[in-house]
Amino acid sequence: MQANAALHDALAELFALFSSNFFEGTREVPPFTARLVGASIEVTLQAGEGGTTLIRQRGSALYLLAGRLWAEARASEGHGLRCLLPTLTPYPLSFSTQWNNWQNLQQAALPAVGRIALGLDDDAHEEAVLLLRHVLDVDSGYWLELERAVPNGLREEVLAKLPELEQRTSSTSSLGGHLKALASHAGSSDPRERLFVAKHYRATTKHLSNDNHLTFMKNIQPALEGWLKEGDGAVFEAAVGIAEMLGYKLFERSAHAEAEPWLSAALDAGIASAELLRARWECRLYRGDERAAAEDWRAAGPIDDPAQGLSLGFFHRGDRQDRKAMGLARVARALGKLAGGEDPCRDRPKTKKAKAISETERSSLLARARVLAEEAVALVDERARGDEARARAGQGVTDRGFEARIFAARALVREGSGDTAGALDDYRRARTLATAAGLSWQGDLHGEDIRRLERAGKENGGAIPEHFDPEWFLASERGDDERSRAAAVWCAQPWRVVPDARERGTSIPIAFALVKAIVDHSAALWKLGEEDGVTLPDRLELAQRARPLLDRFADRRDADRLESVLDDAHEIAFDILPRHEKAERAAFFAFLQALGGAEAIDEEQVLSALGDDAWSRLRRRLEAKLDELDPLRDVFDAMVHAGAPMEAVVAALAAYQQLVRNDWASFATPRPAWVKLARPIERADGGKLAPALIELIRREQSVPGHYGLARLPAKSLWPLFYAWHPSTEAFLIDVLAGKLDNGKSLSATQRKTRHECLSWFAEEKKLAKLGAALARRGR
Repeated sequence: MQANAALHDALAELFALFSSNFFEGTREVPPFTARLVGASIEVTLQAGEGGTTLIRQRGSALYLLAGRLWAEARASEGHGLRCLLPTLTPYPLSFSTQWNNWQNLQQAALPAVGRIALGLDDDAHEEAVLLLRHVLDVDSGYWLELERAVPNGLREEVLAKLPELEQRTSSTSSLGGHLKALASHAGSSDPRERLFVAKHYRATTKHLSNDNHLTFMKNIQPALEGWLKEGDGAVFEAAVGIAEMLGYKLFERSAHAEAEPWLSAALDAGIASAELLRARWECRLYRGDERAAAEDWRAAGPIDDPAQGLSLGFFHRGDRQDRKAMGLARVARALGKLAGGEDPCRDRPKTKKAKAISETERSSLLARARVLAEEAVALVDERARGDEARARAGQGVTDRGFEARIFAARALVREGSGDTAGALDDYRRARTLATAAGLSWQGDLHGEDIRRLERAGKENGGAIPEHFDPEWFLASERGDDERSRAAAVWCAQPWRVVPDARERGTSIPIAFALVKAIVDHSAALWKLGEEDGVTLPDRLELAQRARPLLDRFADRRDADRLESVLDDAHEIAFDILPRHEKAERAAFFAFLQALGGAEAIDEEQVLSALGDDAWSRLRRRLEAKLDELDPLRDVFDAMVHAGAPMEAVVAALAAYQQLVRNDWASFATPRPAWVKLARPIERADGGKLAPALIELIRREQSVPGHYGLARLPAKSLWPLFYAWHPSTEAFLIDVLAGKLDNGKSLSATQRKTRHECLSWFAEEKKLAKLGAALARRGR
């Protein structure tokens, strides 16, 4: 009896902490009795009118036990669930605010859990150890300060390491490596080993971000299915947490068919999450099961706390109506992509055997998508108009930015249905709403689609792009004559010359960079103006009037590169930061007022309103950054000015593109595929080309990267092998001496890579001086 009393008190403490962390308001723990039955805890809950409810759970699955108790205690609230456990993962999902509560519960409940474990220890020692290892997260890094909460008699076993498994996990850092290293222990007869693997798989799932989600699921599936079949206990709870995370991450990846079973596994196990239900609602809508989808939407309602609002992704919040519109739009977009022959899940491998969609199927998918998209827009249209009006009045509507995606989804469906005019209207509306939301990092989210549709059906007559465009130049359909004409135009442009006077600034797209930065940051800038008591033009109207200028340059490489080196150009040109005095910001706000009052916002007007001081700041910054502006264009100019044949120019552009796109830091010599690309460079005059490429290498080494000035990577030398000239040997000797490493020493691995690269040059080009220098270094 005394033991049962101690167990009861510890459980009551746990149940109270569970309630205070996961539920709104203060709730009294309902009357109950508790006893141990082997490795299980049996709780009898006193129900109304003398009735009782029996709940039985393995001792190491206390979270599920607490969730089931509260589900029974709150049954009169009409939630219809057998468990009220909001989450079983200590890691945040994009919608979740519960993970912080979870961590608070873990820490606060550990003393009570320790006393429960002591109660289990007499008849179920292994269950007691599993319980504490599970709650303390021993196998995935526990809090050292909580070690004291582990009862003395259990401490050694609870905190004991599993050296063989830990050695396996330390041998790899990749997600796939962790899965493979532990796979053979996932079905171990030792529950501590299974728990170890499950905890590591759970931690690995947390980091699933850029990796292929479908491949990850395939690797984890056998183990996870086995753990879920256990149906109870610590390993089962860990597995449910994995299913919860994996299902939602697959859902976010638009892998609807794969996500639904894992979402169901988590929900069936007792996770009471409205958002998991709504995610499954979308999955079921996608596969056309409207009845089951409707059940999920209905079941999610009683679980929400409407006062908190719903998360609709980072920065965005709304109510159930908004969430429904967002879900309908996402499903409509996915169906529209599928109708267009594109899998909505970017992780799904493309195969040559993929069955082409029939016209009947395509029409059916588009019909379903149209219904969903129209319903989604109808739910938010009036609200969106109100939010746009609020933004024009200077009020913040950042949390409403999701509305833009809803109109963009209908645009995609309309375009797939052949309604180009309707699609353009929707994309323009989406662009306006995105600007109203004012998230600067989004940029011009829908501009590319708008420009693409506006160009549709318009032939450019084979015209050469106005400015350097390597993708156009490298296209297989280009002929040497066409390329030569383009090279003559591009190489005559003074793209590296910054005009002294702002009146001549139209030779470079500096007005584009400045206006784009202002539009991107407009919400914050207008708020600052309001704080300064400045009357500014309508923010959305100014952005709309600036679109012709922005759209003219948006797809041009020179404009994109210039914007990247003049990042936040408005801050370079003007003293506008909040830390500056109000008087210092006055010039910027006068500039905005001038743009607002101008008949048109074009390059001439922007430069005219800019002022000499602001122009000078921009000019000085650009002059200091010229070597960062476009290294690929520097290569192109060097090839053309050296008189290289077009075949060699094409080869150099393609080869340098690969050097930029790939790290290859550990490669001493190029791989065969790159050699095939670069070999035509040999047709150029090495006497003219090699000095130019060496100068480009020196320039590149003078440009600081993310971690400052860098050591010279071996890959930077590879093009010199094909643009060869004997005078290059002296430069390679300088490289060997470390003169291109900006005073930084090389690691042992870097020295080995450098030595192998230079040895390749020395052996293949028969370079006696370099060979002798390498030999001396070797000694």
